[in-house]
Amino acid sequence: EDFDGKALEDIFDYFEKEPIGAASIGQVHRAVLSKEYGGKKVVVKVSYPEVEQVFRGDVRTIKMFAEVAQPVHVKPLEEIEKQFMTEFDYREEAIKMNTVRENLERAGIAGANK
Repeated sequence: EDFDGKALEDIFDYFEKEPIGAASIGQVHRAVLSKEYGGKKVVVKVSYPEVEQVFRGDVRTIKMFAEVAQPVHVKPLEEIEKQFMTEFDYREEAIKMNTVRENLERAGIAGANK
């Protein structure tokens, strides 16, 4: 696969083909970054092909039904749709997870010695 125009082999020295976990929108693989990217062991979240488009289509269908059958539910569905769309932004999730890690390390709850 392609990662922002770079081949998998250019970013990772190792990428485990079998996922170690899976969920509704993607799966997680073990990997080792190439030396150029720090050489660390990492996990990589990969979304299923076209899952975002399928999700958008499903939500659009549900909203159209609600507009006809249960208009009172349209606004809550729009909010749910907005919140779910954040699930597809793995970069933003990584930024937030890094902030959580830093906060846990500062609090002495996590880190290399824990």
